[in-house]
Amino acid sequence: MRQNPVSRRRRGGVTLVECTFVLSIFLLFLFAVFEYSRLLLLLHVSTNAARSGARHATVNVDKSSTFVYSDEGGIQSIENHVKSQMGGAHGMISGFAVTAFPCDAVQLYADPPVIAPKTGSPPWNQASFTERIAVRITGEYRPILPGFVFFYSSTGTVPITVTAASGSEG
Repeated sequence: MRQNPVSRRRRGGVTLVECTFVLSIFLLFLFAVFEYSRLLLLLHVSTNAARSGARHATVNVDKSSTFVYSDEGGIQSIENHVKSQMGGAHGMISGFAVTAFPCDAVQLYADPPVIAPKTGSPPWNQASFTERIAVRITGEYRPILPGFVFFYSSTGTVPITVTAASGSEG
C-alpha cells in the first residue's frame, strides 16, 4: 500500500507536539530528581559537619567559649570547624548559623528525646564531665527552581535544622 506524501507532511506537526509534551514532562522529573538529590546531599553533609562540630566542642571544653584561632594552639572555633567540614556546602544555605550549647539532661532522656539548651543558657564550655554538648546548624535551603519543584512550600525555601550531641570530656 502506498501512502500519499501530503498526509506524511501533516503528521510532522503532531509528532512535534507529542515530542514537546513528553520532553517537558521528562525534564520536570529530571530537574525534580536533581533538586531532591542536592537537598539530600546538603542534609548529609550538614549532619556529618554537626557531628564533627560536637566532637570538636567536647574535646575543647578547656578553651574559652569564644575561642577563634591560633592563640590556642591552632585550634579552630566551632563555627569555623563546622564550615570547614561542610566543604563549601554551607553556601547553599541562606541564613547559615552554628550554635553550641550544653544539653538539658531532663529533656535529653525524655521519651522522645529532645536536644534543647540547658536552662539558664550557660556557655557550651561549662559542661561537666559526661554531660552532652550539642551543635546545631540552622538555615534555609533555596532550590534553583523553587516554584518548579517544591510545590508544598509557600516561601520557596526548605528550613534546615541539624543537631548533633556528644559527651563532654572536660
